[in-house]
Amino acid sequence: MQRFTQLAFALFLSLWSGFPAHALTAPFALRAPVEGQPVEGCPSPPPPVVDLSVVSKYGNNGPLHDTVSPEAEAEALAQMAPVRAFAQAVVKMANRYTATGNPSAARCTLTWLNAWATGRAMTRIEDHNAEFERGATLAGLSLALVQVSPAVASDARYAVVSKWMHLSIAASIQYFDSTGRLQGSRNNHRYWAALGAAGTAVVTGDRHLLDWSVETYKNAVCGATAEGGLPLELERGKKALDYHLFALDALTQVAAIAEANGIDAFGFCDGAFHRVVRFSLTALDNPSAIAKLAGRPQDTYPGGLPSRNHASFVEVYHHYFPGKAPLEDRILAMRPLLSTNLGGDQTLLYGK
Repeated sequence: MQRFTQLAFALFLSLWSGFPAHALTAPFALRAPVEGQPVEGCPSPPPPVVDLSVVSKYGNNGPLHDTVSPEAEAEALAQMAPVRAFAQAVVKMANRYTATGNPSAARCTLTWLNAWATGRAMTRIEDHNAEFERGATLAGLSLALVQVSPAVASDARYAVVSKWMHLSIAASIQYFDSTGRLQGSRNNHRYWAALGAAGTAVVTGDRHLLDWSVETYKNAVCGATAEGGLPLELERGKKALDYHLFALDALTQVAAIAEANGIDAFGFCDGAFHRVVRFSLTALDNPSAIAKLAGRPQDTYPGGLPSRNHASFVEVYHHYFPGKAPLEDRILAMRPLLSTNLGGDQTLLYGK
C-alpha cells in the first residue's frame, strides 16, 4: 500500500515546476463575481486529516460485499466524519458563490481548501478503502474549486491548492493503475477517482488527467452488457442496482466534463452510456432484469426511488437529454438534487 510521507510531500512541492497546462472548460456555467455584496464571515477551517484509514462497511460479509455490517458501518462513518464534514462545508460555500456571486463566499472556499492543502491533508493513505474515499472526496473538492475559480484564480493560494490536488490525484491514479487485479480498483471506485482526475484537470489544465479519466469512463460504458448492465457492479449481489446508480453519478459527470472539452463521450460505443442509464433507471420500477443478471433479488428503496443524494446524475443527464431518462419526472420532482462529491447542488449547476 502506498504511504506518502510529510517529507515526500514537501520534496514534491519544492521540486514541482508545474503540470502541462491546457485551458480546459468547466461542464457548467461559471458565475462571475458580483462586487458590492455584503462581506460574509468565514469560520476557521477544521484541522486537516493527514492520515486516513477506513474499514469496509460490509465487514467480512462474504465475497459479494452486499450485506452491511452495522458495527463496521458505524466505524467507517466515524473514520470519514471529519473528511465528509469538511467537504460538505466547502461545497456548500462554493454553491453559495455560484448562487450569489458573492466574492467572500469564494474566498472562504479557498481559505478552507488552502488550510488542508498546506496541511498536507489525505497524503498518508493507510488502506484500500481510504484510497477509494480519497478519489471521491477529491472529485467534490475539485469541482468546488472550479466553481469559485472566477473569483479566486489570481489568488496565490489557488496555485497551492491546485498543486495539492494534482499530487493527491496523481497518487490515486498510480494506486488504481498498480492494483488492477483488485475488483475495487476497476469498478465504481475507479470511476469516482476518474471524476477526481477530471475535476482536477479543469482546475490545473492538465490534459493528461482528463485523458486518464475519459479512458476509465470509456472502458466502463463500452464494457456494458447488451442489456446495459455494468459487469463489475452486477457482481455486487443484492446491491447491484444501488451500485449502478452510484457508478452513474460519477460516470455522468465525467462525460459532462469530457463533452465540455470536445470529446463525444456520450457517443462512445454507439451510445452505450444511454443503455446503462435506461437499464439502471428502469430497474427502479422493475428490477427483474438486473436481479437476473446479478443472481439475487435487489434491495429496494423506500417509496421506490433513491434519495435525491443518490440520483443526482439524472439532473446532469436531463441537461443534455431532456425527457430521455426513465422515471425522469419523478426523480426531478425531488429537486434540488444534491451530492457533495459531485460538487453539491446539481440543480443549481445544471438545471435550466
